[in-house]
Amino acid sequence: MAQPDEEVEVLFALVRQRYGNRLTAAELEGVRQGIESIVATVRALRAVRLTNADEPFSPFVPFREDP
Repeated sequence: MAQPDEEVEVLFALVRQRYGNRLTAAELEGVRQGIESIVATVRALRAVRLTNADEPFSPFVPFREDP
């Protein structure tokens, strides 16, 4: 069995403390899954190292004259 993720547990405890009396067990499980997904996404974003010289991505959209 995988060990619980400390970041997920802290965030889930916060939600459960604030809103646990209004949510069912199934809803709380859905919240936990959402938190796990958010934490995974945040870790992926944190893994990208940027420097001050990195500029935002600018999408290239060619001009197309209307016919």
